Formats: sequence, C-alpha cells, structure tokens
Amino acid sequence: MIATRSLPALTLMTLGLLIAGCSTPTRPPASLERAVALASRGDHAAAAREYEALSISARGNAINDTLLPAAKEWLRANDPAAAESALARMVTPLEAGQSDARTLLLAEAALVRGDATRGWELIGNVGTPVGAAQIDDYHTLRQRLALATRRPLQAIRSQTDRETAAADAVALQRMRQEFLRELIAAVDRGISLDPRVAGRDATARGWLEAAPVAARAARAPKESNTGITAAWRKRYPTHPATAALAALGQAPLVASSGSEPQASTAATHDAASNASTATSALLPLGTPMPKVTHVAVLLPLSGRQSALGAQIREGLLAAYFSEPQAMRAPLRFYDTARQSVAEAFAAAMQGGAVSIIGPLARDEVIAVATNANASGAPTIIALNALPTGQTAPPNLRQFALSPEDEARAVARRALAEGHRRAIALVPSGDWGARVLQAFREELEAGGGALLGTETIAGRDLGNAAQSLLRLDASTARHRRLQSVLDMPLAFQPRRRADVDFIFMPGTAATLRQWRPQLRFQGAGDIPAYATSEAFDGRAGDELQGLIFPDIDWMIAPQSPVVTTLRTATTDAFGDTTPRGRLFALGHDAWLLHAALRAGRSPSPAAPLTGALGTLFVDEEGRVHRSLRFARIDDGQIKLLDPPDGGG
Repeated sequence: MIATRSLPALTLMTLGLLIAGCSTPTRPPASLERAVALASRGDHAAAAREYEALSISARGNAINDTLLPAAKEWLRANDPAAAESALARMVTPLEAGQSDARTLLLAEAALVRGDATRGWELIGNVGTPVGAAQIDDYHTLRQRLALATRRPLQAIRSQTDRETAAADAVALQRMRQEFLRELIAAVDRGISLDPRVAGRDATARGWLEAAPVAARAARAPKESNTGITAAWRKRYPTHPATAALAALGQAPLVASSGSEPQASTAATHDAASNASTATSALLPLGTPMPKVTHVAVLLPLSGRQSALGAQIREGLLAAYFSEPQAMRAPLRFYDTARQSVAEAFAAAMQGGAVSIIGPLARDEVIAVATNANASGAPTIIALNALPTGQTAPPNLRQFALSPEDEARAVARRALAEGHRRAIALVPSGDWGARVLQAFREELEAGGGALLGTETIAGRDLGNAAQSLLRLDASTARHRRLQSVLDMPLAFQPRRRADVDFIFMPGTAATLRQWRPQLRFQGAGDIPAYATSEAFDGRAGDELQGLIFPDIDWMIAPQSPVVTTLRTATTDAFGDTTPRGRLFALGHDAWLLHAALRAGRSPSPAAPLTGALGTLFVDEEGRVHRSLRFARIDDGQIKLLDPPDGGG
C-alpha cells in the first residue's frame, strides 16, 4: 500500500502523465480546445469522448468532422470497437476526403483488433493521398498491414513512397530506423522474409536481407554488431538501411532514476528534475547508458501505444515511491516503440539490469521468452501471457489482465448460479476467438453447453441477433403457415426457449449497441454476462442488468488497498481523475517485483494483495488474480456476493 507520507516524492514524479479515465458528472460543455489538449497530453480515451460529445451538438456533415477525430483517438486508446462505433455514426453523403479518411480508420481498427486481412482489403480501396503528412500516415498504416499479412515487398514499396515525402535528412533517417525495427519485429514474430521474392530490385532485396541480420545483431552485444553486419554492408554499401543497421545497439532509451546518486548522471537523466514535462527526456540516438545495477521496465512510451505505457508507468511509480527510499533500486524505462523489444532487452542487459518488468504486447512477450532462456537472464515479469501451449522459461512470470481468465470465471459463475445452456455473441477477430474458446472450454468442462454462437464482423447486428435467438426460424414458420392457409395470420416472433444465459464479451461502446438490440429482439430477460471490457467507468441505462467480473480498483473502492491508493494518487496528482486498469496493473507489477526480490513468491496460501485484488503465482509462472462480479442496476454498479457454488 502507498503511505501518505511518501507523497512528496511521488508528486515530483508526476511527469505530466494524465491517465485515460471518465469525465466527472459535472463536466463543462464539450469544446474543441479541450479535445485537442487531451489528445496532446496522451489522454486519448478522454479526447475521444470529448469529440463525441461535440458531435451531439453538431449539425449535418459537421458531425463527421468530430466523429473522425473521435475514432482516431479511440484507436490511440487501443479501443477499435469504440472507433468503429464512432465511424458507423457518420452521416451521408460524405464530403471529399471524408470517405477515404473513414476507410483508413476502419482499416486501422481492423489491424488493431487482429483482422489484418480485412484491413488490407480496406486500404486497397483508398487512393494515395496528397500532402506529405497524409502520404506518411497512409504508407505507415499500409506498411503495418503489409507486414501483418506477410507482404514484405508491399511494405518496402510503401517505405520508398514515404521517403519521397520526408521533410529532411533527420526525418528520413528516423523513418528508416523505424522501418528496420518493424522488419526486426516481423522476424521475431516468425515471419519469413525471403530475399528471392525481390527479383532484381536491389533495394528491396537489401531490406529483406538486412532484417534477419539486424535481428541477430540486436540480440548480440554491441561490440559484436560490426562483425555480424559486415557481409551485408559489403554487398550493399549505399543501401538506405546502412545507417539504420549501424545504429543497432545504440537505440534511444528513456531513463528514469529515483534519487540514487549513481543513476542521476547526465546520460540517465533524473526524471524527478523534469517533472514539468509531458514525458521523460528521450536521450539522443547513440547516447551510451552507463552500466548500473537497476530494474528495467520495457514499455511503449512514444508512438501509438504511448497512452497505455504511460498508465502502467504511473501506476508502477506510485508503488515504487511508496517504498522507503533506502529500499529503492535504480529504475530505468526502455521505450519499445522506438526500438524493437529485442534491442530493448539487450540494452537492459548490457546496462546492468537485475530484473525486468514488461514488455506489454503479446508478440513482444513471445520474443522476450526466447531471450529469457539465455544464461544469466534475470527474472522477467511480463505484462502479458504467452499463447496457450507455449512453455515459459523458468525465470519468466506472466502477469496479464487476461480476458480468457475472465471468460472462464464467467462460465464458472453461471454454472454455480444454475445456468448451463448458453448462447454467445462475440466480436470478430483474434480477441473474440480466444475469449470464446476459453469460455466454451470452461462451460463444457463444468457440464454446460454452448447452444449457438454469432460473430459480429461488419454484418447487421439485428440479423445476427435474430439468427442467434432463432427469431428468423420463427418468422419462416409463420410465412410457411400463411402460405399453406393462404390467409394473413396475426404473428409475434418467438425466440428460442432453451437458453439460460447469454455471453457477450466486448467493449462498453460495443455493448451499448448490442444490449438495446437484444432487448428489442425480446431477449432482455435473458441473464447477460460479459468481461471487464464492458465497464469503462460509466454504467448507463443501456447496460442495465449486465453482469461482469472486474478488479478491485475498478469496482470495489471500499477495498483497503484501493482506498489508500486512491487517496495517495489524489493527493499526489492533485485531481480525482479516474485511472484505469493499466494503472492498477503497473502498481501491482511493482508489488510483485518487490515480493519476488524479497524471496516471497505469492501462493494461494499466502497471496499478495494489491489494487487488482489478491494475486498468486502458479508453478508455471502465471500470475492469477481474484475477480469480483458486479451487476449494473439503474445506472449503478452493484457488487455481487459469491454464488452458493463458489463462483
């Protein structure tokens, strides 16, 4: 827990980080200036809500001018469903440029939710825009989609087009370094980059040959890089990737120390002395990091995922500064958005890391798990989980806010409450497939049955709901009967009667569309369960009756740890802005690190209590968290007691 007396130090470390949260009930009227300010501070979810609030008072096509930036901010907040919802509310006809902008945002949303194939199809319908900034945005997205769909040549062609619009030599070099890191990440994900597909295109072939070389060099000590890349440099002495390849092992880091003298050097930058800036200063390219015993934190602190990294960092610092000063180890942050995770891991090891927290993305955790097998690698607390079936190295702890765990908890709770027959309505993409599979397995293992499933992927929600509830079959029977009798018959469609409950995981924005539709289809009386994504801090009448599991930080403010932490953060940051689940994850990641450092691995018999609830580590290194269930009643959150069956 954070003690109030530790707050002066925490106040110094605010770094201007504002965490995405809900607006207060007495919020002032929406304004464009506030939306822009929130976006510039990295509070993307709040910025999106501000733009959406502006759309309510807009008229005609001006509505689109607020919904387009709203969707863009939802994507920066990693909420593709909310982005798609905003885009669906755009009014037609669209003005010049709005159609392409909408299509590009839909393509990005598809990429974020794991449906890169759909994203590639969408971007193929958009012509190359005019203007340097628009060209760069278009080809940056096209690059990501091309690599995600295993089209490296298309990614290289977009890189070439991006370079033609570069503002200056510095921007050009940064662009090439970013692209090389994208290729390294593709190699780390197991994507094959075959130079033979480039044919006689020497530039494309050079990029494809550089990627695996760069991946090897990034994992090696810096002094070995020249030897690893020598053969490539001899073949391609004037290739665009030459300078980017030479910079491997010297990637910029974000360094943040406490008040430890050995860490407060010119190279590491004392973040406490820079509390007025929005983020810690980024060290220039090539700045060497002194070797200091420290805890390394691997997070995205710039770019598209910076808001997520900032939330975790703020929570981690809250726990860090609750410790007595004498116990604090030097702390460094490594920006995984400005370097590949392999580079960040190597830099941390070379810099003297004795333990590592992070990374955040699942593909990054997969890459780090390989490096974690190396001799001498420290304990790693990854903030995500490996895919099911992949064995974790003994020094890796998998600490994830896993939606699959929540889906299993939903199945157990429903069974304990006597509900055995389910139907499911899930979003398309990898996330929805994984959550559905976990729910199905747990339900069937407990003797239940999943009677039907509908996946929403751009199809009409009403038709999907009718199919799931078998209303279409009822309507078909009515039509057949009318045809036989050759006379009109009074008719009210009847839904299937064999369903005990419905499982409908998804974001709050998504469920605010689904729940009213299901009530309209006559299914409002069926008990409905979701995962924690259903609650974004605002209950609302649209979600009436929805049951979901969540962490103490979100729904149990009376918890002693949560009460103390909320008081501490309010005093430290000078506001009452709600902070989200990633803040709690960062806070508890440091608590877990402190316990492991002290030789105490939390167990079911002796769990760790944090903002997420109670935590313990199993024999495979997975961190399990307790979950409470709540129901939305009359726009309020009501905590539920465990069912008689144990839930």
